[in-house]
Formats: sequence, structure tokens, C-alpha cells
Amino acid sequence: MIKHGTPGGEQAPVHLGVFIRENRVQLLEDWERAVRRQPYARELSHPRLLDHLPDLLERIAAVVETSHSGGARTLEDVPEVHALERLDSGFDLDEVAEEYALLRTCILQRYGEHLEVSGATSLAVAMGEVVRFNRTFDEAVGAAVSRYARARERTLVALDRISEAALGTEDLDTFLPKLLRVMLETTEAVDSVTLLLREEDTLRERASVGLEEAGSGSHLKVGEGFSGKVAAERRPLEVRSAATDPLVRSPALRARGTRALYGVPLLHGGELIGVAHMGSRTAFEFSNEDKLLFRAMVSRATGLIIQTQLAAGERAAREEAERALALVNALVGAAPAGLALLDDGLRYVRINEALAAANGQPVEAHLGKTMAEVLPDRAPLVEPLFRRVLETGEASRGNEFSLAPAHEPEVLHHWVGDYFPVRARDGRVLGVGGVIMDITERKQQEARLRQTAEFRERFLGVVSHDLRNPLNAILLSANALLRTEGIPASHTKMVRRIVTSGERMVRMIGELLDFTRGRLGGGIPIHPQPANLRHLCRHVVEELEISHPGRELRLKADGHFLGAWDPDRLTQLLGNLGKNALDYSPSDTPVDFTLQDEGDTVCVEIHNEGPPIPCALLAGIFEPFRRAVEGDGHPTSGLGLGLYIVEQIARAHGGTVAVRSTEEEGTTFTLQLPRHARGFVEAGGSHAAPAPGAPLL
Repeated sequence: MIKHGTPGGEQAPVHLGVFIRENRVQLLEDWERAVRRQPYARELSHPRLLDHLPDLLERIAAVVETSHSGGARTLEDVPEVHALERLDSGFDLDEVAEEYALLRTCILQRYGEHLEVSGATSLAVAMGEVVRFNRTFDEAVGAAVSRYARARERTLVALDRISEAALGTEDLDTFLPKLLRVMLETTEAVDSVTLLLREEDTLRERASVGLEEAGSGSHLKVGEGFSGKVAAERRPLEVRSAATDPLVRSPALRARGTRALYGVPLLHGGELIGVAHMGSRTAFEFSNEDKLLFRAMVSRATGLIIQTQLAAGERAAREEAERALALVNALVGAAPAGLALLDDGLRYVRINEALAAANGQPVEAHLGKTMAEVLPDRAPLVEPLFRRVLETGEASRGNEFSLAPAHEPEVLHHWVGDYFPVRARDGRVLGVGGVIMDITERKQQEARLRQTAEFRERFLGVVSHDLRNPLNAILLSANALLRTEGIPASHTKMVRRIVTSGERMVRMIGELLDFTRGRLGGGIPIHPQPANLRHLCRHVVEELEISHPGRELRLKADGHFLGAWDPDRLTQLLGNLGKNALDYSPSDTPVDFTLQDEGDTVCVEIHNEGPPIPCALLAGIFEPFRRAVEGDGHPTSGLGLGLYIVEQIARAHGGTVAVRSTEEEGTTFTLQLPRHARGFVEAGGSHAAPAPGAPLL
């Protein structure tokens, strides 16, 4: 505390105005301690609590000094602004008055201590100052109370009108214009109000009053422009000349010559809902009371908007639930599968006609009863599964069982049941649902397919053994006749024809067997073993040279071509491609076999210079029973299975075969093979690789 000495050594008291200035920090600390004891002030931050108090003390000191200097100093509008801020913070009138009373007490108590210590020589002077001080304080309290009361009344009226506008309105697009109209009519200086709602990182205009030129649905990003800045910073923002301020992006505000523009964020539970702003063409700034009123209305509007959105969401959810329930009822009632829903006590909540009929009871006899009550003989079989679903919250699928339904007690049916938990929105398991399908027909089909597979195997055995054996006997006999001397030349020609036709039949039977295995039997069987692809190609080329004398066949190989393949099948594949190249190319052109070492794979290309394959045939050239167009001069004998078998053998080895054919380059078949066929075992063994997509029966 400051004390001023006199020439005689006495301490002269400091005038009250000077005392307030020199002890302002201590006075504010005393006041804050006193106010913090009040429940209404405990949650306010230090800056928010003090707000205008330092300025108020300075002005009180200046007014008190006029008791010595004369003049007419006033508090101006500080008490009114302070009262409005407290109204905005939720203080009531008594709490505002209490703040001023505590401040008065702190000042007088401190000043009294000062007078006591200093030994006041002029009590009249001190009392004059106190009188002036009390009068000033009374004026401050009166101004604050008066402004608080007016603002409070005005705010309550506005909030009542807002609530009235929202009454009975659940549609947001209907409610918002009414709300903005109330805001516009409540404040005299305001001539436009706009509301933008947040959609993720975008603010989209939902309603506007007073801006006829504003485009409904216009939007901007959070952080962009005036409204975007209000949203990003989440605090009120004001500009004095919106029509010229670069921060304002709205063409409508600029076109109207808007001056004052005040924006407020809509916040709910810390989440940004949107932004509201009011504008004026006549004022450059809004009064504190107008801004406070606008913030209060925006706060109330935010709650109503959230309430409306929740109501709309609940209404949509209710409608969706009703639609879903109707759909469930329709499905449960009409589904061919048996459907049932049971609660956590395994009492039937819903069941459809199909399952009720299978149980031998009407739907009504199930509802509200336990499974043990309705099906005492079957419940012990199914109840453990249902209880496991309830306990673990995990579905149980694919439970097969056989029993005779009540409506057909003499016929054994096969069933499969899927059981699943029924949960609440919070994840709690409320019950269990079941879908029971009658799979009797599927089981019968499976039995028929097994019979078909057995018949196919028998058929393959007949073809491979019972037909080949007579053919072999015919060929052996015909070859023996050819070696017999003394047969007439005419008979020899007929015997040669028998041998040629027999060998052709053997090839056709082989192709049919391979087709049947490839299409129906799970793939052409292969027996992988170590082999040299170069040697296999040389052997094929030599055989083709013997059967096609005069044709030029060339083999080019560079690299290592050891691997694990089925030699007989690869010889068949290469022979089919080589014969195909010879048959469909001019006799004076060569056929080239080219082998390439590609590391883990090897590549074989077989090229001929014949005419290109027609586009109509190229797309399906590896499909069965496809041959070149008859009448083009090329041979067309056979079943058209050669290239199909080529692709099946390649697939069985895990490889691929492709073709390209053009007028300029001729025709090239390309075979890609992995070094080791699928399923190869080093010690050897037989492996059948299924064709992709073929059913395994």
C-alpha cells in the first residue's frame, strides 16, 4: 500500500481516486477471491470474469477525483457493457448486483485500512470522497441493472418468438425461414439474416431472409470467406463494410451495399453445426446489445435445429424400421424356407407358415411359447445350438439333420439350419434367429449325380477296354494279312484301307476319351517325370517328317530345357500342333518349332506361313468340335478335338496356350509351361490336374 509522507514525518492519506489507481491490482485480486466463492462465478475463466472491471475501476477513480477538481466525469457505457456480458454468460440480475456490492466492499475496506494506518487529518475530505464514491457506484449499479433488465426482457421475448416459430414444425426447410424472420424483425438495424449448415467440410446455405438475390444452396468450404472463417475459428466475427471487404464472398451482400456484418458459429456439444450472420445497410457496426441478442437467438436456434434434425432422423429411422418390419413380415410369411425368431428365453417371437407346418402346429400355437413346449421331442437336439449362439454371439451355420416333417411323417426329409444372434443397436444379444432349408431335393440331385459319375466311369471303361480290344484285334489281323504272301493286289488294297480306318478309329476313340476326361472327369490325367523338352520336340519333328515326306520342318532351341512333365502327353500336344501347322499351310513353306528358355518357364512356338485363321474361328479355336471351314482345300477329317485337347494338356501342366494369326506374319501357337507340372513329386507318381471350372463329382 502506498503511503505519502509529510514534512513533519506524518503520513498523509492518499485521495480515494489515486488510491484506487495505485492499488488496482490488489483490489481486483481481493474482488476475484470474493467472487470466486459464489457458485455462479466458479466456472468462468480469469479473463472472462474480469472483462471490463479494470476499465470500470479507472473510470470510478476519475469520477471520484471530481470531488476535488470539479467537473462532470461519467462512467459512460462501461456498466451497461459489463451487464450485457454477464447476461451472455448466464448471470441473473441478483448475481450482477452482487458483483458490484463485492467490489464496493473490497475498495472501501482497503481504503479504510489505509486511512487508519495513515491517521487521516481531514475526515471531511475523506467522507466527501466516500460519498462521491458511493454515488458513483450507485450509478454504475443502476445503469447495469437497467440495461440488464431491458436486454433480458428483449432476449426473453425474442426467444419466446423463436420457440413459437418452431412449435409444431418438424421440417427443417419450413422451420428455418420462420426462425430467420423472427431474428430479422427483432433487431431494428438488421435487414438480412442468413443461415448456413455444415456438411462435412462444407457450409451450405439452408435459409436466408432479406437477401432476395442469394442463391439457395450456395456453399463454400470451412475456412473460406467470412462465414468459413467464423466456422474455422469458432468465434463471432464482425466487419464494418461487407460490400467492400475482401473476406466477404457473397455477391448478394455486395450488391446490396451491406455495411455491418456479424457472424456467429452454431455450436452444439463442441461440434460445429453451422454459421449464422446478420447484416445491415444502415449501420457500420452493431451495438453490444444487438450482438448479445443475436448470439442468444443463435444459441436457442442451434438447439431447435438439433432437435428438428433428431426428430427428422428418428422419423426416418422409424419409417425405415416400419418398412423393414413389413418386409420381414412379408418374408417370414411367404418365404419357402423356415424362418423363426426367438427371444433370449428361447420363446418364439415370430415364425412363418413353412416352419410352423413342418412342426405340425399353427403359427399362433408357437408365439410366446418355448421350443421345449412346442417341440418336446426335438428341442433337446436344437436348444444347445441356440444357447451357444446366445452365449457367444456367434452364428452357427450349416447344421444338417434328417427327420420327417409333421405333414409328411412317412417321408424322411433332409434339412440344413443356420442360426444367428439378433442384436440391439448397442450390440446386446436379444435373441436368436433361425433359417431352416429343406435340402431333400438337393440331396436327391447329389445322389443322381453320383449315379451319373458311376455310369460315366463304367462308360469310359467300356470305351477304353471293350472297344479298343476289338479294334486292336482287327488291326493285328489286317497287318498279318498284309504280310501274307499270295494275296491278290485288289485284296491287299482293301486290307490297307481296313488298317487305315482302324488306326483312325483308335485316334478318334483316344480323342473322345481325352475330351470326356477333360470336360467331365476332372481334367486330363498326367504323370509328371523328369524330361527334356528339346528331345521331345526332336522326336515329334522326326515323326512328322516321316508322315509328311517332302515338307520342311525346322527346330531351333537355345538354352536349357530340362523339367518335370508328362512326356507322352507333351508329345501328343506338340504332335497335334505340328500336324495342324502342316495341314493348314502350303506344301512349299516350312513349319518352325522354336524353344525359348525363360527361367522358371519354357516357351514353345510353332509357326506356319499359311493363310490367317478367320476372326470368326479365332475367338473359339480351343473349344471342342471346332474345325476349319470345309471346302477351303484343307483336310477336315476328325472330330475337331485336337486343339481342345492341346489346351487341356497345357492346363493340366499348369501352363497356357495361345494363338496369333495375321496375313503378314502367318500363324503362331505359343505354349508356356512351368518347369515342373502341378503336383510333381520328385520320387515320381501319377497326378491328375483338374481343368479350371470343371465340376469335381
